[in-house]
Amino acid sequence: MNREKLMKMAGAVRTGGKGTMRRKKKTVHKTTTTDDKRLLSTLKKIGVNAIPAIEEVNIFKDDAVIHFVNPKGKSSQYL
Repeated sequence: MNREKLMKMAGAVRTGGKGTMRRKKKTVHKTTTTDDKRLLSTLKKIGVNAIPAIEEVNIFKDDAVIHFVNPKGKSSQYL
């Protein structure tokens, strides 16, 4: 195909068939944070509270060390 034919075809791009309106703007899909909200609400229902003042955590597994800086720890008062 030559370039002129491709440009002509690109100019005629529509969302539907013949006679439909052109799309006015591109729809942007928002990222959903409902999973985080659902998790936090479930933790609140079972009485779990945040543990303050934890600066870092190291987990030693075999020969590897997993390091977390400023983790968000939660605990129940019944533990």
